Amino acid sequence: MLINSENGVIELKTFNTRLYRGMSPDQLKQTDFYKEQYHNMWDVKTGYFWYYFKHIEVLGYQLSFSLCFFEDQLEIIHMNTWENGDAKDWNEWTEEKEMNVFHRNNTFLIQILEMLPTQKKKKPYPSCTFKFPWGDVWSVYDPRSAASLMGINFNEEEKQIKNNL
Repeated sequence: MLINSENGVIELKTFNTRLYRGMSPDQLKQTDFYKEQYHNMWDVKTGYFWYYFKHIEVLGYQLSFSLCFFEDQLEIIHMNTWENGDAKDWNEWTEEKEMNVFHRNNTFLIQILEMLPTQKKKKPYPSCTFKFPWGDVWSVYDPRSAASLMGINFNEEEKQIKNNL
């Protein structure tokens, strides 16, 4: 299981790594996942830092992670599946290709969470949400940014999820 349904922790067994809300950048940098898959970092200059990682294989899918830290705590986790046929730039991009990414992301989440979405919406844009006591796992196609994405939102009371580990 990639996402622990009890607490929202991402378990990357291949790298002996756990990603969780409240994790510090220093803790991340000590992981095998960081040491082997780190791609780059973006300092937003507002206290937010995004760390980007190379694709890894999970259940036959190529999966990438983007981790957002606010000051010294992991706040946001984004993920995305990738295939060779996906658009590599704007010249290759079509809404149909991006909707295929959205549907593939949904299928991936159903597989790893072993459940159907709790909520599906078509408006204001296509999305699937899987609700848990600690927060949500979501997938969305956002036509404003012309991108599909998956992620994890944690409830505010779960800010210190590391205390529950």
